[in-house]
Amino acid sequence: MDKKKVIKFVAIVYGIVWALQIIGAILQDKLGGTKGLFAFRGSLVISMFIPMIVAFFLKADFKGMGWKPKFKGNIKWLLLSILLPTVCAILGWILFFIVFPDLYSMDGSYLIKVYESVGMDAEAAMSQINESGMDMKTMFLLSIVMCIVEVPFINMLTGIGEEVGWRGFLYPELMKGMSRVKAWLLGGIIWAAFHFPAMIFGGYEYGKNYIGAPVFGLAAFTIACIALGIMHEIIYDKTKCIWYPALFHGAINGVTTLYVMLLDGSQVERIDKLFVFGPFSFGLISVIPFVAAAIIMGALVLKENEKMSS
Repeated sequence: MDKKKVIKFVAIVYGIVWALQIIGAILQDKLGGTKGLFAFRGSLVISMFIPMIVAFFLKADFKGMGWKPKFKGNIKWLLLSILLPTVCAILGWILFFIVFPDLYSMDGSYLIKVYESVGMDAEAAMSQINESGMDMKTMFLLSIVMCIVEVPFINMLTGIGEEVGWRGFLYPELMKGMSRVKAWLLGGIIWAAFHFPAMIFGGYEYGKNYIGAPVFGLAAFTIACIALGIMHEIIYDKTKCIWYPALFHGAINGVTTLYVMLLDGSQVERIDKLFVFGPFSFGLISVIPFVAAAIIMGALVLKENEKMSS
């Protein structure tokens, strides 16, 4: 492992991205409404490409990252990349609502609150949905289908920016100097910290009013990133194609937002307090299926490697 190169990579990425996220958070507060949200989200989208750009300037092996789509022998990994995030997200929602059943509602009331919080015309948006002949349950099921057949392929175009930096460069570099498990742990922590300023200053992922803020949120997100990092790395290692972890990344970013259709809008303050637990997929309760999947996948890979080396 080239320690100097790794340290330089992380330091430059953090320096640029943390500045972008803090500026985005300031603009979000200053502008408010849809303009503020657009500015903040824009800073996050730009941030996603910084790991790839920095890796390029540090002369990472771009040619060896596997840019040509490889389908032969990889169909199961293609299906897993698309389906596993949705399966884990659904199981996470179920676990959360088992613990907090009174927060569940599919009347669209929480979605309306979300619209209103960013200055959108909630009544107009809901009337358009109603005019289409869909109730909230139908809209939710359709959204699930879209998160399987379309959204991952769209979102992977932004996810590729992070995947080139993390899975294409950082994780393989870490594994040159430490065990795979240690690389998974350290890589996940580094990936999580990439988002910390957006979380602390901009309320990214959990908001700002949850129990134990901001420490519980940072801890929950770190757990999620370690688990997701394991799955991303295994998918990349098995396919040797950078587009597969990008597809997996895109699927996660798509399905994790659907919780807004499942909550009771009359309990916004309580939901805000409990949000670090779920139903957002990286809450301490709703992340459990992702952690379980990562442990299973990791154990199988380590066992396979042990057999091959013996």
